[in-house]
Amino acid sequence: MGLGRLKMNKKEIEVILQRIQNWYGRLPSLFIYDEKKFEAKFGWSKEPTKFEDRLSLDYKPINEEESWGEKWESAWFHLEGRVPEEWAGQTVATNLDFSGEGLVYDDKGRAIQGITNASIWDANFARTRVVLFEKAHGNEQIELWVEAAANSLFGVFTDTDPEEDSPKRHGWFDAKVETIRFGIFDTELWHLYLDARILIGLMKHLDGDSVRRSRIILALNNCINAFSDDRENVSKARDCLKQELAKPASASDLSVSAIGHAHIDTGWLWPVRETVRKTARTFATQLSIIEKYPEYIFGASQPQHYQFMKDQYPEIYAKIKEAVKSGNWEVQGGMWVEADCNLISGESMVRQLLHGKNFFKDEFDIVVDNLWLPDVFGYSAALPQILKRAGVNYFLTQKLSWSQFNDFPHQTFNWRGIDGTEILTHFPPENTYNSELDTEFLLPAQKGFKEKDRLNEFISLFGVGDGGGGPKPENIELGRRMSNLENSPRVQFDTAKNFFNRLDKYKDDLETWVGELYLELHRGTLTTHGLVKKQNRKLEWKLRSVEMLFSCLPVEDYPIEELDRLWKILLINQFHDIIPGSSINLVYQTTHAEYEQIQKGCDQLMNESAKKLFKKDSESFVLLNTLSYTWKGSVKIPESFENHHILDEGGNEMPLQRTEEGVFALVELNALSFTTFKKGDSVVHNLEKDDNLLLENNLVRYEFDEKGALISAYDKELEKEFMAGLGNVLSLYEDRPNNWDAWDVDFFYREALIETAEMTHASSYSKGGVLQQLKFEFKIGNSSIQQLVSLSPLSKRLDFLTNVDWYENHKMLRVHFPVSVRAEQASFDIQYGYVKRNTHRNTSWDKAKFEVVGHKYADLSDHDNGVALLNDCKYGYMVHDNILDLNLLRSPTNPDPDADKGSHSFTYSFFPHKDSLIHSDVIDEASCLNQEPVLFDGVSGKVKIPVKLHGQGLELSVLKKAEKEDAWIIRIIETHGRVSSGSIELSGEIAECDLMEWKELSKREMVSGSFKIKLNPFEIKTFKLLY
Repeated sequence: MGLGRLKMNKKEIEVILQRIQNWYGRLPSLFIYDEKKFEAKFGWSKEPTKFEDRLSLDYKPINEEESWGEKWESAWFHLEGRVPEEWAGQTVATNLDFSGEGLVYDDKGRAIQGITNASIWDANFARTRVVLFEKAHGNEQIELWVEAAANSLFGVFTDTDPEEDSPKRHGWFDAKVETIRFGIFDTELWHLYLDARILIGLMKHLDGDSVRRSRIILALNNCINAFSDDRENVSKARDCLKQELAKPASASDLSVSAIGHAHIDTGWLWPVRETVRKTARTFATQLSIIEKYPEYIFGASQPQHYQFMKDQYPEIYAKIKEAVKSGNWEVQGGMWVEADCNLISGESMVRQLLHGKNFFKDEFDIVVDNLWLPDVFGYSAALPQILKRAGVNYFLTQKLSWSQFNDFPHQTFNWRGIDGTEILTHFPPENTYNSELDTEFLLPAQKGFKEKDRLNEFISLFGVGDGGGGPKPENIELGRRMSNLENSPRVQFDTAKNFFNRLDKYKDDLETWVGELYLELHRGTLTTHGLVKKQNRKLEWKLRSVEMLFSCLPVEDYPIEELDRLWKILLINQFHDIIPGSSINLVYQTTHAEYEQIQKGCDQLMNESAKKLFKKDSESFVLLNTLSYTWKGSVKIPESFENHHILDEGGNEMPLQRTEEGVFALVELNALSFTTFKKGDSVVHNLEKDDNLLLENNLVRYEFDEKGALISAYDKELEKEFMAGLGNVLSLYEDRPNNWDAWDVDFFYREALIETAEMTHASSYSKGGVLQQLKFEFKIGNSSIQQLVSLSPLSKRLDFLTNVDWYENHKMLRVHFPVSVRAEQASFDIQYGYVKRNTHRNTSWDKAKFEVVGHKYADLSDHDNGVALLNDCKYGYMVHDNILDLNLLRSPTNPDPDADKGSHSFTYSFFPHKDSLIHSDVIDEASCLNQEPVLFDGVSGKVKIPVKLHGQGLELSVLKKAEKEDAWIIRIIETHGRVSSGSIELSGEIAECDLMEWKELSKREMVSGSFKIKLNPFEIKTFKLLY
């Protein structure tokens, strides 16, 4: 008696459901049958070998189950076989599994398809089948070449907490030949499997008592009976499912814009070297699928990946260009790489877009108008304005679905930044960028889509990235089946551009989110791999200085190509798993080597500019202040000047002081200026010290106890004590997040204090009219700390130059200052502005922000005064009630067991001030801490920066050559969050332009002298100047 004649109870239905699942699970093993083994030889290599060089390797026979390599090694496999005559008319496909990843070539060197063994992660991630003949004639000779890599989709195997001396400390991988076969591919059985997959997904997500679900169960059970474990019955089995698959969608079912996607991390659990090959495998695979499915559209972001193809796989790149022209391939996302958006500077964000969009325009003649960042760990409130001014109108991510505590209230909304600019934003409601485009993914998405009350469609990013090769033919077939299916959203293959253009019509009906998109997770990425973050910030400043130097020379002297090269090295290392510190050790070996390239490149350019700007003069040196603020403080003078007076440009002797490091001069440098100093008469500078732990000037007095804690910060000007407890307390916490070791800091660390630093030595280091210094030495855990605490006579800023020899595991080092200021909100420096965040924990949203990003400062102010905690390379702040706390170092062991181990040097500063943030010197002092004057020894000159800026709250962010023409670019930002007016002194023809430098937004105006400007709160204005 069939199911149609017998009513079953729930227990009986469960038995049938298990039967269906078991049968469905057996089908994939039947796809390829009558398999034959390839004859195989392989040539091993430590590093990747190009196709044209493969014959230089030493080849040996190899068979299944035999090893061929270890982690990160490579090999070329030569496979040969012949199609049996009796296979005529059949589809012939391979089953290739070399343990890791590979790219399959034909005998002429044409890349056919990537392959990967990913069954240890997810059976649906695996890609081992390559169709060779859709309809074989029989007796064809098969000759394939496979470039194999001894790493998987997610790198190599690792211990989460390896021993120090373990040979597997940085992972292992034993690559062997799992399968090298070819056989008959049963296309009809494959289609039966896909039919069943669609209905099984529906069955799982429909209401248990629905008519639709009951009939699907009946149809699937009848299908199994008809199949009877005999591939000859496939057609009859498929007939059993046709009626259920033919039922059309209802008027209430939504639409889905489905775009093929492969999220390829530029560096993460594999080195960038391997990303090049992952990209080639993925792109070759997608080009092959495009040939078979003319309606299919694949999209890819990150121009850097396209550059990899252009440079190293020109044949693949040429095919990509053809696919873009045909409309089957969409270039997406304006940034050079999918960059972190917490840590990089505002100008780095601009350069990501400038180089990214220019690449797509130059190479494909396409203007990309979306930002594509599905996996970045939070999004700065400065982004909307930067995007809009770069011609980017739409933003896509899904990462906030990962948040730990609060469910973000929108999936399609207008996102408003700090200046009021709004960007139309969409979060795919599948909450993934690895959708499989089937009913398992799309039914929950339709049900959970938060704007389903007013919008008729959402986007789906389907396909497995990171070496998974992107969508498979299965995914496209599944999408076809859901183009008009009852209870399922209607699937159409489309571009992101078309989707956003349709969505734009509804933007006035959408809710608005104001401020940052804070990810309640991965807070540890604000601190992990501190040296990477330090180098990035220092190089951002250094590249700016180089550009400004060459802007003082004729435009034909500007090194546009070299600066382009150096910027792009910096930009690739701003990828969202590199600069956050969440990659493996191999990645950082490359990163630090590349940072050294940028350092040397900048130094060389600076020397070249100096030869053209200055004349040689052994009796002089020049200081360049690139800031829009007066730089006040001490500068170490060149060694050859140490025993002489130093004269300024007016012939006045500068205050000098000897310290342990050398002789320092007290200087005040005008904003945006070159100043020449000359050697005066001989003089002897003696090192002076005293015995107290007090640092004092006419403005402020700081007192420390014998443990190195700051016990008093008395502001003489305000007659106010700013300490409300012990400050400069260096604390060591246990740091074992529940998940994502390098990524996360969990709130319970506050209850896991291990110890505070123990003072081992304290002394007066130097006292005088230029500097007052104390030196502290501490022990903490297995590590040691040295601090040089300095106070200038011209400022209240107290600098803690801190050197740490750090040898911890799963520990975190923090410093905190309890202060006598309370305010409900604190201000945090971000790209081109600041944000305010609550200092209380009233709501779950406030509680979740127990670790937040700040760039150069965090400031806690009331209406009368405040305290700022500044830094020169740190990002992780906690400001709660009256406590200012900064995360200094972490020590996770996964994915890099050596993360942060070794020597570190950084500075944080305590700065009390009168008035609120924007009426104080916090922003000036933070900039001065981060950008010291540039010193040129043995030269003199009367050089002037061709642009001068006047006006409170205004800052010259950039002075450089335009990317595409012989003109200069001036970028001004408003830093105070209010309307600020001022003027620029310059000479030439000037017009405002967009960030891309493509469009002039105002009429050109001839100026010789002062050019008035007015900026709205946090506004960015870019000008093009022609001399």
